Amino acid sequence: MYKLLIVDDEGFQRHGIKFLIHKYDLKLDVYEAESGEEALAFIKEHPIDILLTDIRMKELDGLQLVEEIRAQLLPIQVIFMSAYGEFEYAKRAIDLQAVHYILKPVEVSEFLKVFSKVIERCDRDVRQKQDQSRMQGIYDHGLRYEQQRLISRWIHRSALSEEDQLADICEMTSSFESHEELRVVILDARERFFDRINLEALRALEQLIPRKYEWVHLNENQCLLFMEAVHGESKRELERIGQQFIHWFHTHYHMAVYVACSGCVHQIGQLRDVYQEFERILDSKFFYDEGVVFFTGSVSGDEQEPVSVEDMLEEIKREIERRNYPAVQTRFQQLAGQLQENNQVSSIYLKYICMEVLKVLIRASSIKNGEHFRSNLEKIYNTNKLSDLMEHMMSLIEDGVAQDTEADDSGKRVISEVIRIIEREYNRDIAVEELAERVNLSPNYLSHIFKKHQGVSIVKFTTSLRMDKAKYLLHHTNKKIAAISDETGYRNVAYFCSLFKTYYGLTPSQYREQPL
Repeated sequence: MYKLLIVDDEGFQRHGIKFLIHKYDLKLDVYEAESGEEALAFIKEHPIDILLTDIRMKELDGLQLVEEIRAQLLPIQVIFMSAYGEFEYAKRAIDLQAVHYILKPVEVSEFLKVFSKVIERCDRDVRQKQDQSRMQGIYDHGLRYEQQRLISRWIHRSALSEEDQLADICEMTSSFESHEELRVVILDARERFFDRINLEALRALEQLIPRKYEWVHLNENQCLLFMEAVHGESKRELERIGQQFIHWFHTHYHMAVYVACSGCVHQIGQLRDVYQEFERILDSKFFYDEGVVFFTGSVSGDEQEPVSVEDMLEEIKREIERRNYPAVQTRFQQLAGQLQENNQVSSIYLKYICMEVLKVLIRASSIKNGEHFRSNLEKIYNTNKLSDLMEHMMSLIEDGVAQDTEADDSGKRVISEVIRIIEREYNRDIAVEELAERVNLSPNYLSHIFKKHQGVSIVKFTTSLRMDKAKYLLHHTNKKIAAISDETGYRNVAYFCSLFKTYYGLTPSQYREQPL
C-alpha cells in the first residue's frame, strides 16, 4: 500500500478526503497534517509516496512545502487542492511537477480520476525501480563473474604474462582506486556453502569489516576477501576480525569456517603465491574441531612478540599427539635456531622439557616397553651439547615418521575407497562428513590424508571430476545443459555454467559447439 499525507489547516476537509478514500476502498495508508511545518517534519521522519496539500495555509503554504520537498529530491507524487482557481497557482503547480490540481469543493468523479492516475504513476515508478534494480543486479553479477574468472586464472595458471604479473591489484575494482595495497583473506568453509548463499546475506558481514572490501567466490567451499591494508595494524587486530568472521558463521549457519590472512599485496602476480601459501597452511585445519585464524609468513604488524621456547616445545608436543611428524621436524629445526640465539635457557630446564616431549613420543609410538623409554631418557640426560640433544630428538622424531609410514598403506586403501564413492555418487551432494562416516574416520583426518595422497582437497577432486563428466556429456550426448548440471551434482544451473567457464574458458553452450 502507498502512503498518503493529507495537509490542510481545516479538519473537516481532511476528514472529507479520508471518507472518500475509505468509501471507494483506495489502497492507501492515510496520514494527516494541519500545517506545512507539521507536514515537513513528518516527511523527514516518515517517507511517503503521495502528498495531497492545500495551497493557501498560514506561514509555510502548500507551494512552499513542495518547493522544500523538491529541493530535497524526494520522489513524492504531489496533488494540490485549493478553493482558488487562479492561473498563477496552476502555473506554479506545473513548475513544481504536480500530478494534478484539484479545486475545492472536491467533486467525487474528479477525485477518483486524479487518484487513479496517481496510483498508476506510483505503480509505474515501482516497476521502473524493480527493473533498474534487476538490471543493476545483472550488471553487478557480470562484473563479479569477470572478477572471479580473472582471479581464478591468476591463481591457478603456472605462468602469467609479464603484464599480468605487474598489474596493480587495486585497479581490479573501482573500490580501491585510491589505495596502494590490499590484504587478502580466505574464508574456507568445512561444508559446501558459497555457491548457495546470495550476496545480500554476505553483505550482512559489513559491520564486521571496518574498511572497504570486495568478495570473490572461488568455489563451493572458499571465498576470497580483498580489503584495504591499514598501515601499522597489528596481527592481534587482524585476528580479532578473523574471529568475528568465525563467530558470525557459527551463529548464523552453525558452520565452522577457517580464516587465513595474508600480508600486504599490490600486484596481481603475488596472488598465486598468496593462494598457494593459503592452501599450505589450511592443510593443518584438520587438527582443529572449530574455526581458527591462520596467518601467512608475510603478515606484519606493529607488535613483534618474542617467541617463547616453552610455547614452541608445547606446540611440538601437540603436533606429536596429532601425528603430524613433518610439522614436528619443522618446529624442532625452528627451535634449534631460536636456542642458538638465546643463551638464557638453562640446560636442565631444556632437558626436562625434552623428557616431556619424549613421553609424548613414546605414547604415540607402537614401541611402549619401559627399557626403550629409559634408554632414551638416559641419552637426553647425558648430552653435553645442544647440537647432540637436537640430533637425538630429531632421531626420535624420524622413528615416529617411519612408524607413521607403516600406517600410510592403510591410508591409501581408505583414499581409494573414498575415490570410488565419489566416482559412483558425484551426481549428488556428498559432504565430507558423510564420506568420513562411511570409511570410519573423522572428517578432519580424512581431509588431511586425502590431500596428502592426492595433492588436492576432496572438494577440488570432486569438482574436477564433475567438470570432466560435464565435458563428456556435452560432447557425447544431446542432453540439455540444465540436465547435465543436475546430473553432475549442481542444482543451480547458473552456478554450474559460471564454474564451467572458469575451468575451461568457455560456457557449456560454447564448449558444445567446439569440434571433438
